[in-house]
Amino acid sequence: MGITPVRSLLVGALVGHSTDLDPTDAAILAATMRCLARHGLERTTVTDVAAEAGVGRATVFRRFDTKEELLSRAFAWELDRLVTEFHAAIDSIEDPLERSVEWLVEAVRTVRNHPVGRRFVDDGAALPLMHDPQIATMLLTSVREELESTARETGIEFDTETAAEIISRFFASVWLAPDLGPATATDDGVRRIARTMLSFLVVPPTPPAG
Repeated sequence: MGITPVRSLLVGALVGHSTDLDPTDAAILAATMRCLARHGLERTTVTDVAAEAGVGRATVFRRFDTKEELLSRAFAWELDRLVTEFHAAIDSIEDPLERSVEWLVEAVRTVRNHPVGRRFVDDGAALPLMHDPQIATMLLTSVREELESTARETGIEFDTETAAEIISRFFASVWLAPDLGPATATDDGVRRIARTMLSFLVVPPTPPAG
């Protein structure tokens, strides 16, 4: 499976909508993610997924018509799960600036530790994906929307376009080169980086005219 099919699967997951799943569907999708982490995209088979989920291949194909559909639904399911975890971790934080800091911490923790994301790096699939214009645009949009929300709540002005690109590049560097330095190895280290980045990205108020 080359980079174009992988890109199509991820883009489909990013733009898709979650649906209610019964326990068997959820078990199959969870098993798919475990198999992807273990074997990678190229070597994961429906037989692997069925065995991991404890069901037959026929059960998988009754619920997902093709391997491509199975993978795309698995990515979408995992993204939904991660978004739920993000909200659980940050929604109770009242200060919007601190909420953005913790959002960055959660995002970095995910790209640093997610087993499928790490597998993409090991298999050489991560860098081409980051070069894909549609995926890059989706990442930039997601970061910019978070910053715009923070700006509205705090009344603090952000250069959101520049900020989104700087933060997106930071995410990419942590994903592609997690061992580049010790600062991102802990959540506290990421918090310090996040607060530093955000402090530089706040636009200072314009002094009143003469």
